[in-house]
Amino acid sequence: MAATDDHRNWDEAYTAELDALRRHRQGDPENPDLVGLAFSGGGIRSATFGLGVLESLKGLGLLRGIDYLSTVSGGGYIGAWLSAGHKRHPDWLEPGADWVEAIRHLRRYSNYLSPEVGFFSADTWSMATIWLRNTLLVQLTVVLAIACALMLPRPLFELFQHWPAAGSLRWLTIVLFILGVVGIAGNQMRVTSGHPVALLRATSWPAGLAAAAACLAAAWMYARWTAFDPFPDGQVAYSAALPVALLLVAGGFLLQPVFVRITAAVWPNDDPPEGVNYTQNWVQAAVVVPLMTAAYLVAAILWGETTGAAGHGALSRIDSYGGFFTTAWRYWPFPLSVVFVSLWLLSAASVRSRRERASWAAACCAPVVAVLVMHGLLCAVMLLLHGWQTHPDGVRRAFVLGPPLVAGAFVLTIVILIGMMGRQSTDGAREWWSRLGAWLGIYATGWMVIALSAVYGPVLVTWAIEAHPWTALTAGGGWLGTVIAGLFAGNSGGTGSGETKGTRNKVKEVVAAVAPFVFIAGLLVGVAWVLEVVIAANAATNWPDARGLTAAGEHAASHATFLTVSLWVWGACIAALLLMASRVDINEFSLNAFYRNRLARCYLGATRTRPGERNPQHFTGFDDEDDLALADLNTRPLHLVNCALNLGGSSDLALHTRHSAAFVLSPLHCGSGYKSRTQAGPASELGYVPTPRYGGESSAPTLGQAISVSGAAASPNMGYHTSPVVAFLLTLFNVRLGWWFPNPGRPGVKRPSPRFNLRYLLAELFGGANDSSGFVMISDSGHFENLAAYELIRRRCRVIIISDGECDPALTFGGLGTLIRMCEVDFGVRIAIDVSSIRVERAWSSRRWAVGRIVYGNGVPDGVLVYLKASMTGLENTSVLQYKSSHPAFPHESTGDQFYGEDQFESYRHLGREIALEAFHDATSEPDVLRVATRMLAREAPDLEAT
Repeated sequence: MAATDDHRNWDEAYTAELDALRRHRQGDPENPDLVGLAFSGGGIRSATFGLGVLESLKGLGLLRGIDYLSTVSGGGYIGAWLSAGHKRHPDWLEPGADWVEAIRHLRRYSNYLSPEVGFFSADTWSMATIWLRNTLLVQLTVVLAIACALMLPRPLFELFQHWPAAGSLRWLTIVLFILGVVGIAGNQMRVTSGHPVALLRATSWPAGLAAAAACLAAAWMYARWTAFDPFPDGQVAYSAALPVALLLVAGGFLLQPVFVRITAAVWPNDDPPEGVNYTQNWVQAAVVVPLMTAAYLVAAILWGETTGAAGHGALSRIDSYGGFFTTAWRYWPFPLSVVFVSLWLLSAASVRSRRERASWAAACCAPVVAVLVMHGLLCAVMLLLHGWQTHPDGVRRAFVLGPPLVAGAFVLTIVILIGMMGRQSTDGAREWWSRLGAWLGIYATGWMVIALSAVYGPVLVTWAIEAHPWTALTAGGGWLGTVIAGLFAGNSGGTGSGETKGTRNKVKEVVAAVAPFVFIAGLLVGVAWVLEVVIAANAATNWPDARGLTAAGEHAASHATFLTVSLWVWGACIAALLLMASRVDINEFSLNAFYRNRLARCYLGATRTRPGERNPQHFTGFDDEDDLALADLNTRPLHLVNCALNLGGSSDLALHTRHSAAFVLSPLHCGSGYKSRTQAGPASELGYVPTPRYGGESSAPTLGQAISVSGAAASPNMGYHTSPVVAFLLTLFNVRLGWWFPNPGRPGVKRPSPRFNLRYLLAELFGGANDSSGFVMISDSGHFENLAAYELIRRRCRVIIISDGECDPALTFGGLGTLIRMCEVDFGVRIAIDVSSIRVERAWSSRRWAVGRIVYGNGVPDGVLVYLKASMTGLENTSVLQYKSSHPAFPHESTGDQFYGEDQFESYRHLGREIALEAFHDATSEPDVLRVATRMLAREAPDLEAT
């Protein structure tokens, strides 16, 4: 994408950062050697440990030499405290700066989420009421969406019974089938050719339109000349049907460049399609949906043929498969002709070469076998429907299972077609067919789930309540217990990918995987039952009694009332859903605002140390002035707030493990250097937008918002931890701390949140966030890289100091290993560091820090990595050792504990301070970060090389 006033690529954004750093540097502004300080994720544990590190660096005079401050999650808490303090106090980084009052404020609010904990505490109850309010709004939106989906089968059920009687409307079935087939054929030609087909390019639309018009006109004239009736009550010769079918299918195929041209005219991005080459979304819209709709209509027609409601009873009197197979084809001349011509088109489009005789022979012969298979499968479906027609529940069975059976018949026919073509089809064409079959299977399964829930769910619940009330109550309790267990398991650190799991975590993984399916099943059945109760109360009848099979009398009147009430309820659900989706802001009614306000009160409010400067509201205790505009922090050190760009729904195969990419919120720019790579090749870089204009000038990010999003550990989309089934539970119960930011790749978006939340709520429900929509899901960078050093290495910093306070009780260095691996894969940068001395030996580490070498290559001087790890040697301060003796998990207590007492706060703070003082003791004589770090590397690891 070309740069615009509101869009920058990585090189432009980095150049702007260097220019800003030169303006604020003291001493030698042209010195290219950059120094970065990184604080890892880990909640308040990492923040408090980092506070101690900062105190030591300040006392040694090293803070003044830092160019970049890079933070993740909990490290962002203390990083924001440092940035806000530097903004409000010019001498904040100086060795003599007074931090006493600011640290006292941090200690007072160490229970930052709820400073006053207790059953009768307003803080505690505020947490509960905020969560409950936002959760109810989110759940209401989701339940309304489910209700709309469950109401869809009711009018379709009516249509299913009466569609065959409207013969002229059967053209819709033919049109939908041809639409799906020509879309497949066009893409198959593109796949087998290996390049755009001239006939199917958007520039060919005038010729395509003229040729299609000629075909359709010829079909109309031929039908008029022969008095052809495509849907007769009796038998018609195939000699009349086949030419019309051939002309119609050819006309539909030739219209494709017109469709591409229309699509390009309304394309939202600046890269409209130039020819037929569907993406997965377009395949679903232009192929799968038309074919599934046609399958539903064909199933309705077959039911009418079987029961005699189609206008003639010849087929309804047949009760054997042989009878159907030898007779039915005589009554389907036009539909089977369309199928045969379509199969011929598909085989011709899928051949390896359209110049070889063998390929043409296969293309001509394979459809003959395939159409016989299609006919045989449809006859089998009719035999099954014939057996159901005498059953009291037959029409509902046909309604639920008929469309998937017809879709399955089409898929099996294509399997036979591909098999008959043998080696004359290409691997690419077969892969394309396989993917299409997968999507047809997904849609058929979705239909069955919705239809089964809507049709049989109310019956099941009513039967259970009336016949087995205690069993129903027990089942309900079990359902609720499973959901709660799954919710806690899904939000624990033991689920998701990316880490080695013990037995306990494996159990959590199983519970988190099973619970969403149990919950979804119960939710669908429950909502369907409630809808049934509401409709029955107003229509004086219910679904089982309202089959609409009687044309007169009280039953017909009752059925008409039932259908009318159903449509009114459906309309009310749609209206309510539109209202909720347009008014309930998906961002503001997550838990992020709750989290953001409390972080700002604790960490940003702590920097307002002058008497009377902070003036909180008396009732709530919050002061809106605590927060700062992120763009106002354009100084040195430049704060990089690291986040994760969630891409669980992306087709980029490079993300099959990560499901995310780096995303940065900084005072200068917000965005990502991520470049998506799809099957079509490299895409343009997502890019960056100037922070003052990101999301609109009146809604640009604040520092509090940035660190709350960077610390959004609880989120349905969690980078490499993303689990689609768990995402459903977390979204519905509003365990959502992430934020939907405007897509930097679409700088024209000037809104802070989506106008209509349903699309993005569904993306959260199913873990399907991607980078192609107008807004992107941003969450905790710990879902991508948890040490905050990734972006510093991208910027080729000569010295990087990492304060690692993440939870790592076994000292496996998961965050460090991930950083080393990602930097080598993404940047070609190798990091060599020996951390064996930090590993526990006989209950203690022999050292708490390490020094490593960063090999950038390409002529860039090597860098130095100073790694400070929250660990213990047994020689710590007495108060720290005392806390350790009573809290064995220290210094790796659970990140879930965000309520610190004074002893806990001071122990982490003292530990961080001691480790930093020990590592940088050389700085007492020369407070120059680069020289100190270089001496450390020469002394501690002189022969260390990256391997």
